Amino acid sequence: MNVWSRALPLIFAFALPAAAVAQQTPAQTPPPQQTPPPQAPAPPDDVRMIRLKISAGDLPSAESILEVHRAEKGEDGDYLLGLAWLARGAALTGDWAAASSHAKSARELAEAKLKTPADYTSNREAAYALGTAIEVQAQALAASGKKSEAIRFLDESARAQEKAPFNLRARIWKRRNQIELVGQKAPAIKGEDHLTGEAPSLESLKGKPVVLFFWWEACGDCKMQAAAFRRTVEKYAPKGVAFIAPTRFYGSPGDRAEEKGKIGKAWKETYALTDSVTVPIGDDAMLRYGVSATPTFAFVDRKGVVARYSPTRMTEERLSAAIEDLLR
Repeated sequence: MNVWSRALPLIFAFALPAAAVAQQTPAQTPPPQQTPPPQAPAPPDDVRMIRLKISAGDLPSAESILEVHRAEKGEDGDYLLGLAWLARGAALTGDWAAASSHAKSARELAEAKLKTPADYTSNREAAYALGTAIEVQAQALAASGKKSEAIRFLDESARAQEKAPFNLRARIWKRRNQIELVGQKAPAIKGEDHLTGEAPSLESLKGKPVVLFFWWEACGDCKMQAAAFRRTVEKYAPKGVAFIAPTRFYGSPGDRAEEKGKIGKAWKETYALTDSVTVPIGDDAMLRYGVSATPTFAFVDRKGVVARYSPTRMTEERLSAAIEDLLR
């Protein structure tokens, strides 16, 4: 085990996008401060070993580790997490038959544990595994040329999970967007609140390229993105590019005034874009654009059509390249 423990940092090669799992379940409120989304369960040794093997492209060994775990400990929560990672790993290696098989097994086990809204809190492993299984099953369908079937599957899953935690529902939309949002009319951006004045509608911005930056004030990756994003705004806003930075309230309804203050403070101090970028606040746009991970970017052309969708951080070079494409 000493050799493996020294190798464990490698597991993060295929870790989830920033904040993806951190928002998986409803928050538990520690008064009097804002409630952040809870962290996912710490991966146990077997799951870490599975992720390590996946990072090395060794799916068969990862499957063997889970097989031994099942024989020794049964189909516990760790087994379910491991099964979800096998599905992800198979997708990453392009083994779509294995990806589909592992995803279906993970979904069946997860759904058996998630019968009521409270179950999503008490069975975090199952909630995470279900989201992964839905995403991978859709990926497998799309990879086999069944795009329409993948979209129908995701729409059915979204209806089935309409009362699930926000992050799980957003994961379904994220995968749908990755399959078909590019080339479609950009969904409207509506906020129930805002920081720096109401954001203009995308309809009113037709004729201008638009960059949407979805963020969370407490997100570490968003803060790391801030400097590059600010320089990008300063470079391209004078060239007629519009920027909008939607976010949402992550805490409990009773703490929204305090949370809005934190959003405003972060936007002023970390991003320094108070006077140049509007910040609508609300769930609708964040859900429709599949913001289970922050930051997320969407690039909209002059006709109001999505030209690029990226639920990831981006370098300044990539941001500039995406905007230059819009300006051509």
